[in-house]
Amino acid sequence: MEHMQYSALAQRRVTLANDPNLHNVATSCLRQPMTVARNQPQQYTRGTLSQLAPPAFASRVAKANNTGLNDSLGASRAGRTPKLNRRTSMYVGNIQPSNQQGGGGLGGQIKDIRPIRDKPFQVDSIDIIYTYAKEKLGFQGEFKDFKINTSKDYYTLFKLVYQRLDHGKDITKIDEIATALRELRYPFVNDITKSMLQAVGSVQSWPHLLGAMRWLVEYVATLESIEDQDDETEEGGFNPDSAFFKYATTAYNLFLGGDDDYSEAAYEFDAAYEQSNADIIAKSAEVQKEVEELEKQLNEMSEDPLTIAQNENKTLRSDMNKFNAYTKHLEDKIIKLKDYIVKLEEEHKGKEIELATIEEEKAEIQQKVDNQPISPDDVERMHKESEQITNNRNAIAAKAKELAKLQWEKGLDLEKRIADIEKLIQYYNTSLYRVGLLPSSAQYADGKDYELSLDVNADRIDKIISLDLRNYVRTKLSEVREKFNSEYDKIQEQITLISEEIHRLSDDNTDKEIDLNTLEDNKNILARQFEESEQSEIDTLAKRCTSFEQRISQLRSEGAAVYLEWKQKSQEIQIQYDHCIHEYNAVQEAAYNEFIQIKNDQLRKLQHIFNVLTDLRKFSENELNEVKK
Repeated sequence: MEHMQYSALAQRRVTLANDPNLHNVATSCLRQPMTVARNQPQQYTRGTLSQLAPPAFASRVAKANNTGLNDSLGASRAGRTPKLNRRTSMYVGNIQPSNQQGGGGLGGQIKDIRPIRDKPFQVDSIDIIYTYAKEKLGFQGEFKDFKINTSKDYYTLFKLVYQRLDHGKDITKIDEIATALRELRYPFVNDITKSMLQAVGSVQSWPHLLGAMRWLVEYVATLESIEDQDDETEEGGFNPDSAFFKYATTAYNLFLGGDDDYSEAAYEFDAAYEQSNADIIAKSAEVQKEVEELEKQLNEMSEDPLTIAQNENKTLRSDMNKFNAYTKHLEDKIIKLKDYIVKLEEEHKGKEIELATIEEEKAEIQQKVDNQPISPDDVERMHKESEQITNNRNAIAAKAKELAKLQWEKGLDLEKRIADIEKLIQYYNTSLYRVGLLPSSAQYADGKDYELSLDVNADRIDKIISLDLRNYVRTKLSEVREKFNSEYDKIQEQITLISEEIHRLSDDNTDKEIDLNTLEDNKNILARQFEESEQSEIDTLAKRCTSFEQRISQLRSEGAAVYLEWKQKSQEIQIQYDHCIHEYNAVQEAAYNEFIQIKNDQLRKLQHIFNVLTDLRKFSENELNEVKK
């Protein structure tokens, strides 16, 4: 459908201000308590609702119709003004005094039809204002602490809410509240006086001022909700509901202006949908490609779970055996070190005993020397011999220490080399497992075991490694390499064939695209022809609708007369029915009474017969007894 047709309903055109749903739209963004919906009388008329509708909301709708909705739906909106800086667009500005009296209604001053003096309505109003103050104005207190029934509190809250419309506009005195409400076209502004603003909490002032505050909060919340929805729509990309709303709004705006050509808006609407569909199709193709790749990988990896588990079990068992062997090696080494420590302790004890013996001998010799007369030459000679012995002993100790250090370093180096060799062996076994040479049941193993192990405690060097790497393993690896090279060549040939097939498919796809473009052109031609025929049919249907409406009006008038006639007949039938019911009830009651009387007579007769039969039986028994006697 290219556009919506309203030419048949031209006589029913109304403005946005006369739309009875406008007030509901302006207040739908706030939570409306059920008590308000139940208590508010549904007496809105078109004239009243045109005055209730906030003028800024109507001006924003008109602005959206005249500017933003004529842009392309798919165009980006770069350089968008932040929401904080766009608050000034809400402010309507000064209104001419001639448009302010009586709220702009046709009937003069408007009567506030809201139940502003009812307690439930006041509680709900305070709840709505409290919720807005807590969410938007940063109020931190509880509901019981929220009080606005004083002039100071009311002025402060009104000022904060009013500044959210325009940051450059401020209220310096409480008397300016009435002026601000008049500029905002509050429909019941004439009910608010300066004396009320000086005594906010009085019985006469409080209902009107609370209603005005609620109206202002709902008004500001509605505008903020509209801006938030615009921001979400712009940030979230293409939105079908928003696009259709913009199209419908643009078409309706043209309709109000007397223009019935909506082809440009319909073209933008179709272009936005086609762009969205193209993006969705491209994204779906990418997702489908990823799914196919994942399925291919899954098929490649989906081997027999039992075989995989057995291979992993063998690998883990091999690792466990290696770990046990390494643990045993460490335990043997610990035992050797403990034996060596015990041996060193014994040697240390022997050396201590020997040292004690030498000290005793030294003391005896020293005593003998002290007792003997010694010449200075002998003393000097003994000192030289003692120094020589001390130097020799120190040299021997240093050499022993160096040998122990060298042994420790060699041991650490050996352990490190063994660890490196074990890592290489583990890497070797892992690589063989990956290429299919481990275990013996693998693809290229041919039933032979190529697993490499290390025996540190072997008595010969050639037995430290379990396999002959040069003559046994290397030959097998060369054979496997040749097989891999041949398979690689085959895969390269397959890749070449696939590439040629892809090029062929690409050429076919190009031809198909050309055919598709041709079909698209034909489709557009047929679509234009269809739109023209559809337009003519719509005009015909509009004329028929007009005639049908006239016929319906005539039938309604005739039906009303027939309805009255049948209603009178129905009343007469109802009277006759009631009379018949009354007679039926009387006859039923008489028949019931007669039935009860007959029933009682029959019961009495039965009782009399029973008594006579009883007496007769007794008499016959007595007579029989007398005859027997």
